[in-house]
Amino acid sequence: MLRYTVAGDNATHIGVATDDGVARLDGREADGEPITTVGQAVAAALADPAPLARIPTERGWDDITFAVPADVGARMLCAGANYHKKYPLGGNVKAPAQPVYFNKPPGTLVAHNESLVRPTASVQFDYEVELAVIIGRAGRHIDASEALSFVGGYTILNDGSVRDWQRHSVAAGKNFFRSGSMGPWITTADEIADPAALEVACRVNGEERQRANVSEMIFSVAEIISYLSKVMPLEPGDVIATGSPEGTGGSHEPPRWLAAGDRLEFEISGIGVLQNSVIDE
Repeated sequence: MLRYTVAGDNATHIGVATDDGVARLDGREADGEPITTVGQAVAAALADPAPLARIPTERGWDDITFAVPADVGARMLCAGANYHKKYPLGGNVKAPAQPVYFNKPPGTLVAHNESLVRPTASVQFDYEVELAVIIGRAGRHIDASEALSFVGGYTILNDGSVRDWQRHSVAAGKNFFRSGSMGPWITTADEIADPAALEVACRVNGEERQRANVSEMIFSVAEIISYLSKVMPLEPGDVIATGSPEGTGGSHEPPRWLAAGDRLEFEISGIGVLQNSVIDE
């Protein structure tokens, strides 16, 4: 499932990925209502994914431009410090007692094949590959044992970070304009039996910098969903980022910050590859 645009059409559409291209999903009915949002689409897929496979392909891959696969204004809920690593905290880092929660506002993320923007305010521009979860049905006070049944799909998120500003506050360092990315699409939950079996990896200019198994996370996908559902009711279309492993640019000696012209590949098994390049602001 993805969001995309086509030349000559001002609308952003929701589609289903096929071998040959994209089958348009928005406008089709689910529960008696036309689908207009990713939240509705993932909820429909969670209820019954079979109809998605029957929609005919409408556009070839060369005809579309990827958009961020989340609704405009969707809640972006993030879990930080969720792998055992020293950077960026430094020293002998203890595992947090509970998930470290922060938000990402609209404007922070770009889509597959779009450029990340290194800000003029800092050269300490860094990357973080993460598994992101798309909520498929509403829930409150969800028990961890049932949490995965609320997942509509999974995607890849790069939690781009400006490290010196992260020392000002997590919100400052994590939320620079067009500093992160998400995509290329959402793999629906029926295609991923166990998110803990997935591997995440990041390559910069072809060199692997990060690789880990999701099972290495301190708090599992289910535990993060359960925790956040106690803070707020979760709704279809909510995005939850689950943290990034060691290997980011700042963890190297000397640090290896991103620069204009760098090309990045963020890969998660069972989902695909999110690609971005870097430009200066």
